[in-house]
Amino acid sequence: MDINICITGAAGDGVKEAGELCAKLFSELGYYAFVYQEYQSRIRGGHNASIVRVSDKPVHSHRKYYDLLVCLEDYVYRIHEPYVRGDIIYDTKFSCEKGGIGIPMTEIVKEANEPMIFRNAASLGAIAAYYSIDFGVLEDVFVRTFGEKAKDDVVISKAAYDHFFEHHQAKMSVERLGERREVVAGSKAIAEGLIAAGLEYYYAYPMTPASPILHYIIKKRRDIIAYQPESEIAAVNMAIGSAFAGKRSATGTSGGGFALMSESIGMAGMAEVPLLIVEAQRVGPSTGMATYHAQDDLNFVLYPSHGEFPLVVASPYTIEDAYKLSAELMNLAWKYQTPVILLTDKHLVESLQTAELHGAEIEETEIVRSSDGVVKRYELTESGVSRYAVPPAIAKFNSNEHTEYGITTDSAEVRKAMHDKRVRKEKLILEDVRGKGYVEYFKGKEAVVTWGSTFGALYEVVEELGYRLIVIRYLRPLVLPELEKAKVVECNRTGQLAGLLESRGVRVERVLKWDGRPFTPEELREVLG
Repeated sequence: MDINICITGAAGDGVKEAGELCAKLFSELGYYAFVYQEYQSRIRGGHNASIVRVSDKPVHSHRKYYDLLVCLEDYVYRIHEPYVRGDIIYDTKFSCEKGGIGIPMTEIVKEANEPMIFRNAASLGAIAAYYSIDFGVLEDVFVRTFGEKAKDDVVISKAAYDHFFEHHQAKMSVERLGERREVVAGSKAIAEGLIAAGLEYYYAYPMTPASPILHYIIKKRRDIIAYQPESEIAAVNMAIGSAFAGKRSATGTSGGGFALMSESIGMAGMAEVPLLIVEAQRVGPSTGMATYHAQDDLNFVLYPSHGEFPLVVASPYTIEDAYKLSAELMNLAWKYQTPVILLTDKHLVESLQTAELHGAEIEETEIVRSSDGVVKRYELTESGVSRYAVPPAIAKFNSNEHTEYGITTDSAEVRKAMHDKRVRKEKLILEDVRGKGYVEYFKGKEAVVTWGSTFGALYEVVEELGYRLIVIRYLRPLVLPELEKAKVVECNRTGQLAGLLESRGVRVERVLKWDGRPFTPEELREVLG
């Protein structure tokens, strides 16, 4: 079984939540699910869509065409008409141009004396009936999600469910496949990965699509201190300040906020303070398309600040990998006392998928917490890594060039020695990540290379087309297998990863998309076939 359902309406119709609950409905029966969320930067009105793909096999992306379209507003049908390959369910408060299955969602909600957002519950009742899923399964999903507050959702969805069977027949009967599976958002995976690696403080100024990480920690993890300061500059400096005190901390933002953090990233590089930044890409430059997908920020993130200093940049390629990689990067930041960037994207952070989170753990680092005298905070060592001292130990951190004790200096001899010390870490970092810099799938004469969430759609088509798939995880330091040529697939206009491969002597063919939407398997099958 492989079905693709699009639930669409206006902002304020509860479309995003309906998509998540729809995925939970099928995962409750043991199916695999993937949810892609598309929405405009509006509080009310406009156009929102939640595309839910369900399969009896693991899936990592949505499909381009719909087996079922659910419309909560009349005008959204025209937006999605080109992609409909099956039936339409619509609210009978309007008439659907192409006909379909009408459910009086508005009437049902009015009779229940509830706000119109509850039409999303009615739509779920209709979907459950369309696939002949026992209503008790949907009721369990509501109760598990909302607890005692689920009563109204259950009443409204049951009314829509009953109305469907009074006037229509089910399209197909979806039987139980296995035990319930967990539906996980990318934002949750990142947050939990950081927490598994010892996160204690998280600072962020809201910016789509990184905001859900902050929201998750605030709502779900009371054991972690999450704080929203007045700006991205404040957020990154608070993360640095917490690290100075010996607390594992992180901050998150998107491209515009990351631009504001540039000076502080350099400060952390010179002061050798562990700093982890989650950079969740969206369409740029400037405000761009604030709620849409892109992979435009790679070149910027690789060189985010002036001067030379060790920096790690890595990108997760699935929701499960986001959990694991978040922990890896937190551990690297503390091990090497340097800035580290988790470069992800809107498609991964805001999508949901049935997933199992494992493979993340904390790697403890030695911290000097007391001292009889002043600690040589920047002691010259063969590895380049000095002892990390935090209060009440006595040590001086300095963002100017400094001596081993952290005293500002303009000595040519000391400058050279200190700069060499910091750069020596890069060799150790490279050896540390070499075995996990990329992953490979399938055998083929020609290689397809990608990064980030673009993996999801590619994974589905490359084997049938006879390609070898290489997914880059670590972008700085960049670790590559032996390659003479490759097709490089990414969501930006110039081919930023392709440019990195060209600098290593690889002959590349660019396969690019830059319209604010991720690739679908159908699109890739067409351009790669």
